[in-house]
Amino acid sequence: MKIKSILFILLIALIWLSCKSESTKSEDVAVLTGSVYYLDDNDDPAPIENVLISSTNVVAQTFSDGNGEYSLEIEFDEEEKDISLDASKAGFNSRQLSVLAKKGQSIVVPDITLFPLISDTTGGIIDTATHSGPGAHIQVVTGHPMHLYVTLTGLQETALIEFEVTDSQGRLLDTDHRVLVNFSILNGPGGGEFVSPDTMTTRNGRCYSVLNSGTVAGPIQLEASFLVDGNTIRTVPIRLAIYGGLPDDRHFSVAIAQGNIAGRIHSGLIDTVTAFVGDKYSNPVAPGTVIYFSTDYGIVEGSAVTDELGRAAVRFMSAAPLPPVPAINPFANITAWTYGDTLGYISIYDSTKVLLSAATDDIWVDSTYFTYTEFNVPQHFNFRINDIWGHPLVESTQINVEASTGNLYGDINVQLGDYQSSGSGKTDFQFTWTPGDSLEDPIVFISLKAAPPANGNGFRSINITGERNW
Repeated sequence: MKIKSILFILLIALIWLSCKSESTKSEDVAVLTGSVYYLDDNDDPAPIENVLISSTNVVAQTFSDGNGEYSLEIEFDEEEKDISLDASKAGFNSRQLSVLAKKGQSIVVPDITLFPLISDTTGGIIDTATHSGPGAHIQVVTGHPMHLYVTLTGLQETALIEFEVTDSQGRLLDTDHRVLVNFSILNGPGGGEFVSPDTMTTRNGRCYSVLNSGTVAGPIQLEASFLVDGNTIRTVPIRLAIYGGLPDDRHFSVAIAQGNIAGRIHSGLIDTVTAFVGDKYSNPVAPGTVIYFSTDYGIVEGSAVTDELGRAAVRFMSAAPLPPVPAINPFANITAWTYGDTLGYISIYDSTKVLLSAATDDIWVDSTYFTYTEFNVPQHFNFRINDIWGHPLVESTQINVEASTGNLYGDINVQLGDYQSSGSGKTDFQFTWTPGDSLEDPIVFISLKAAPPANGNGFRSINITGERNW
């Protein structure tokens, strides 16, 4: 029985290691899938088996199956990489193409068309792929960058985009069927972006244009087209993105989600700090820009990267050390900073602060006893609710005033906002009590309560007593 238990445990361990290895593998590799075919006598696509699919810049290869399909796993260190593929088989021409692969993702490669090599009357070999008909299709060659940056940033501002023009059988256009391809921007952010050249005649079925960014970030669509027998052939619009430039000090700010937390009572309270980062054109900086954070009191995460809107968020946590003289300075100051140039010579800063409020102090009221008569004479009261150092309590603290009889007006049902300073409606309040025209009760009780939310400053209450003066 003991041996069986040991064997069972070993089996479970092997399964776990296998799953762990497979998980790690899927995160580290990119999987390229596609198919290879040729055109038969009826110009119908037919799969080609045993085509060698190999990567020329990363060591990896595989063969197509009976359906012409293949799956190639490639491992590389970068997050993304241009993979150069070569498809070859004896009796066919070879074909090369480039694919942008991303680690941990599966990428569908455009179908690869190979053409049979046939013998001419002299016994030589003719590559049928070099002889084409009129142009019928145009497509972009994969591998171009998916994003640029606005001009004058020192970052990549141009993208070379290559195209292939083929006939109805998928063959690249020969010299006799070359066409003039027009390049144009369909949609863009309107910051002066342009393409150059805007026209090009195909050479061996290929052409290119260079997209140049402008001064405004945003999405952009590029189209290539040509005319054949009066018909316009177009590409599917190519989508890219222009990212913002480097951080600019005039467009750099930082804010705290909750300006007042009960940090002198509770350790481990979490507050979110967000840096908002733009470039000199008021565009969000490029996603992935690193922002660094520090604080004089408490603990804050050290860095974060910006998202598509130029936001970078970290967590601040209430913890030691705390401000040593809370009556004068109860704040933790949080600073965000980053580099304003690619060499790291220019640093830009901004800061925000969070109030680390303390326990709720006893409620102060200007009078806890009064008298009243049968006449409807109002009684006015001032009261103050704050922490032991005079600072406001945290957001959502509920302040209520209730009377056993009579009528109440003023600050009798208040929910505090997120305040960092004291004053009227924050720490200082007032209410009025009136007996009404027919009050005969010999005594009245008025209660004032401060009820905090979870992780607040603490509950406090006080009572006021009124007696009828006969």
